[in-house]
Order: sequence, then structure tokens, then C-alpha cells
Amino acid sequence: MQSPFKFNLSPVLATFISLFSLMCSAQAQTLDLEAKWTLVSKNQNVAVYQRHTQDNHLEVRGVTQIHAVPDDFLQLLDDTQNASKWIANCQNVTVLNALDSNTRIVHTKFNAPWPIEDRDMVTKSVSYYTNDILHIDITDMGDQYPLTQGYVRIQHISGQWVLKPVTQGLLSIEYIGRADPGGKIPTWLANRTLISSMGETFENIHKQLDNASGSGQDF
Repeated sequence: MQSPFKFNLSPVLATFISLFSLMCSAQAQTLDLEAKWTLVSKNQNVAVYQRHTQDNHLEVRGVTQIHAVPDDFLQLLDDTQNASKWIANCQNVTVLNALDSNTRIVHTKFNAPWPIEDRDMVTKSVSYYTNDILHIDITDMGDQYPLTQGYVRIQHISGQWVLKPVTQGLLSIEYIGRADPGGKIPTWLANRTLISSMGETFENIHKQLDNASGSGQDF
């Protein structure tokens, strides 16, 4: 069966990934696949989980289902000019380079809560399919680009999106990721910001794209 997705990576996708992985740490190669997820936030639309890896770093996972087609989601991600309206804490998104139709280098700036300094990050996003499931891998490119004055560079970013049609007209969206926010941030503040930002952004996705007239999905 031919995939319903257009094989064209959104430049905002790196932004979205980095936002959710803003306050975690470590590299994708060290993901602890055996650790159990703990539910930390849930409503009828969105579920947010966390887990600590073997090296005691925090990893986060967001899950939602929406009544939409994949193109709706990709169009939302492509709308870089309006990214700050639905991505929590996002200032702006700039595409630095399009290496090919499936690979983008993106520079993203984020607001941080006072008195924390604002953050920025540079990421590479690579998309590929497994049957009809779209995967987008996110890796850190920040050490290959100059620092931005007035911003602390987010480091060691790693994550993955998985977009999967569940039934006719219903799309599952899941994200797992982490990163080092850089600078000096108290652990309690980093974790609280991570969870609230993920929940807010997933809620915004649901509000933007869900076409159902009834209640949200149960996770």
C-alpha cells in the first residue's frame, strides 16, 4: 500500500522536536528501551510520560490521536511563520539548509521563563518510512554553527516522531526525545517546564487539527 504521507520533511518539525526535548539529556544511542514509562499528565486529548534512563537522565514521551489526515499535520508543521502561535515557548524558526527533500537543518529560538536565559538550537531532521508509518529522526547540529548572542545553545538533542494512521481518518502522533538545555537550570524547573511545554503543544496540535465533533481520544 502506498503511504498517504508526502515524502517532504517540514522545517518546523525540528523545532517541535527540540521544544519537547528541551529539558532532557543524553544521545539517542543511549536510549534505555527497558525502562518503564510513568504517566505524569493526562486529559481526554493528550498523555505525557517520563522515564529515567540507566544513566539517570530524563526522557519524555507525548501521545495524542486526532481526527485528521496526515497532510493536515504536515501543513501545520510547514507553516513556519505561525509556529510561535501553537508551539509552546517558540520565538521563531529559520531553515538554514535543505540538504535534500527529506533532510533539513533548522535554527530555532525559544523563550525561557524568567530568570532563565532564552535558548536556541540547531538540529537536523531526517524522515523515512516503515511501511505506512512515518519516522522523523532528530539529531543535534549545534556544535557546527556559531553561537547566537543573547541565547544559550541547547545541546545533545535526540528524538523521534512516529506518525501512524490508526483507522480511517484517525492519526496517532507520538514523540520521544531528550536534550541538554545548557547553562545552569535547577532540575525541578527543567522537569516542570518540559512537562508543561509538551502538554501545551500537544493540546495546540489537537485544537488545530482535530475535526471530530465529539470528545477526545482515551489513552
